[in-house]
Amino acid sequence: MEGDGPEPGVGGRQRRIVHRTAQLPATSRFLYWIEHYSSLPSVALVITTAMICLVAAGAVLGFPSGWVAAFEVSVSAVTLVMVVAIQHTQGREQAATQRKLDELIRALPGADQSLMMLEEAPQAVMLDVEEEQRDLRSASSDGE
Repeated sequence: MEGDGPEPGVGGRQRRIVHRTAQLPATSRFLYWIEHYSSLPSVALVITTAMICLVAAGAVLGFPSGWVAAFEVSVSAVTLVMVVAIQHTQGREQAATQRKLDELIRALPGADQSLMMLEEAPQAVMLDVEEEQRDLRSASSDGE
């Protein structure tokens, strides 16, 4: 039946990214789209081929100054967009992962509930927890 399960090819990828980001605001969907498609091997191959062709054409033409300036501006703009897109998507995914881990801590009997939301605690608290866990590991390895 059509629409059941993932479909191969670009259409299947398109449906997965659309479904995954449907509830997000348009700007967030756009950043996810950039991050998703820029990580595809075919995109890397096309960009690499285009860069090789541009460098070869530039070398043949003696690297016109206008081309060099346009290349520098283009690379800077693409780099900035990619940094923003990657930072946005990783930030959202990291926050979701932290909430899932907090839920697991909450669900496990005997788990240290004070570790929930630790990523938002002051640095001193994080260092204290790290030291306590290091001491616990040392004590458990000494007892073996």
